[in-house]
Amino acid sequence: MSQFWKPGTEKPRLIDDEEGGVLFLTASASSSSSGYGFASIEKQRQRLPVYKYRTAILYLVETHATTIVVGETGSGKTTQIPQYLKEAGWADGGRVIACTQPRRLAVQAVASRVAEEMGVKLGEEVGYTIRFEDATSTGTLIKFLTDGVLLREMMDDPLLTKYSVIMVDEAHERSISTDILLGLLKKIQRRRPELRLIISSATIEAKSMSAFFQTRRRRGLQDAEPALAMEPAILSVEGRGFNVQIHYVEDPVSDYIQAAVSTVLLIHDKEPFGDILVFLTGQEDIEAAVKLLTEEARDNRKSSSGLIVLPLYSGLSRAEQELIFSPTPRGKRKVVISTNIAETSLTLEGVVYVIDSGFSKQRFYNPVSDIENLVVAPISKASARQRAGRAGRVRPGKCYRLYTEEYFVNEMATEGIPEIQRSNLVSCVIQLKALGIDNILGFDWPASPSPESMIRALEVLYSLGVLDDDAKLTAPLGFQVAEIPLDPMISKMILSSNQLGCSEEVLTIAAVLSIQSIWVSSRGIQKELDEAELRFAAAEGDLVTFLNVYKGFLQSGKSSQWCHKNYINYHAMKKVVDIREQLRRIAQRLGVTLKSCDKDMQVVRKAVTTGFFANACRLEPFTHNGMYKTVRTSQEVYIHPSSVLFRVNPKWIVYHSIVSTDRQYMRNVATIEPSWLREVAPHFYRQDGPDPMLH
Repeated sequence: MSQFWKPGTEKPRLIDDEEGGVLFLTASASSSSSGYGFASIEKQRQRLPVYKYRTAILYLVETHATTIVVGETGSGKTTQIPQYLKEAGWADGGRVIACTQPRRLAVQAVASRVAEEMGVKLGEEVGYTIRFEDATSTGTLIKFLTDGVLLREMMDDPLLTKYSVIMVDEAHERSISTDILLGLLKKIQRRRPELRLIISSATIEAKSMSAFFQTRRRRGLQDAEPALAMEPAILSVEGRGFNVQIHYVEDPVSDYIQAAVSTVLLIHDKEPFGDILVFLTGQEDIEAAVKLLTEEARDNRKSSSGLIVLPLYSGLSRAEQELIFSPTPRGKRKVVISTNIAETSLTLEGVVYVIDSGFSKQRFYNPVSDIENLVVAPISKASARQRAGRAGRVRPGKCYRLYTEEYFVNEMATEGIPEIQRSNLVSCVIQLKALGIDNILGFDWPASPSPESMIRALEVLYSLGVLDDDAKLTAPLGFQVAEIPLDPMISKMILSSNQLGCSEEVLTIAAVLSIQSIWVSSRGIQKELDEAELRFAAAEGDLVTFLNVYKGFLQSGKSSQWCHKNYINYHAMKKVVDIREQLRRIAQRLGVTLKSCDKDMQVVRKAVTTGFFANACRLEPFTHNGMYKTVRTSQEVYIHPSSVLFRVNPKWIVYHSIVSTDRQYMRNVATIEPSWLREVAPHFYRQDGPDPMLH
């Protein structure tokens, strides 16, 4: 084993460990926790597949501007590469090593694992930043963060000058933020040739990524670092996967949640010990499956005793996350029911059996109808292979696919579609504008978004008053909207609450819209849940109802019992309080006066309309099924059954988001007056335009 150390620093001391291997201890390492603890963690680190490539990785980073590391999930690349870089001196002299992840939960989990391995306190040498949470200090050397947070940092420091190496992890997930980040990092490299990039991924088409980062060196940079190759290096790290047997169903299943639960019980009954990982689509599915399994355990002690059932999705609290990563007690079997976050972002050690529903929740945006849906959609073959691979970590495993082999072979798409090609681009465009990139259509994307989506995004931003006639950010509004780390529609709502004198109320609404749901969701309690919602229901709709819930939560002294009694998710409410506090600070910094409108809900609804006018809908006269049409594009939409306005059917409303099942359902709805639309968005609702409904 060789060790890179910078000349002038203390040479590492050699110590023989018990097995005759040699450990290198630098001055700092010997002081960390107990020598024994250090050695045993050190041994675990050396068993990871990536360890064999330590020298190669450091050599490539030293000599190439960009290094592409292709390695299976579980090879250790995420936790080890940043540590190798630090050991090799890339964090000396006040510089920082950054490692980005597409998901917040992965950022927290990986950062705490690396801090533990280095024997340091999380938030000091190793820290993380996600939206609304910063656990770093001035002494942070390795920083884990989401792609989106790194993009925000560019607003203050466009060249990311404090970072020596930026590792973009899980690049194959191709989230919007990852794609924007890759495009911007390529630009930054031209100006900062000393910046090193590591693009790391499980299944990325390394060739296309390499072609993307192929930069012709400009004259004048010749002497920056003469030994630096601008051509990207590609390194493949094999995982230490065991063989995984794949089982398919004979006939297509009608209810994948029920099928998944039955398969768990079957494995538990027939197969030797080993944890089970189940892939479902989202929080609601997962909670339904957890409930079914827990009920099964209650009713049928014999067949399901010894099962520990745990959910895994992005809204979990830290305590719930820790349960998932803790080792399974003897004689028990852990069943983790997860979204596709466990597909590549997180590694769960004891998993031997995987159950793959074949679906995940994906965003699909139609620029013509201007509706963005979160749809449960079939996964790609690449995803299916990733999921199966999770079973072969500790020993040979089995993967049960809840779809037929014929479907996998003949119908499943090979690769997923990058998110940027199936999403509403409003947030993405404003970020690029705020970073001074004016020619958005000419921006260098890893995958080009559709021109229709681009034009629609520019149109909405123009009507929000965020862009001017030359498509530049307006001052001060455009710059202020760009500063708030939320959807521009919500940011606009917050800023306009200043003139309307209802900023306290609007900040609460914005905080609630930032999390998935404040209600407890699970099958079988719909009646109780509806009754609980009615206790807080406001005639003005869901957004005003949130104010009543928030007020009740504060009056109860933020009590978990109160939440339980009212079918409200306690963790979600605590998060709302935190996020609201952060938004309050941002709003004050931008000059918003904190003021309550007391009980005047008309100004609150008006503030909501200033943000969400593009989502205005009108009840179709003479229909009895509660059908609405969107004002701009005449799409048929319906109020979601979970809304307090379901069956009330007010004449004019705006919605926050759409969910698609058998119909297009509007979630988080508020009533409005039609006259406000032209008042708040004259560019959007023109007198002579496509909206005779407004006359």
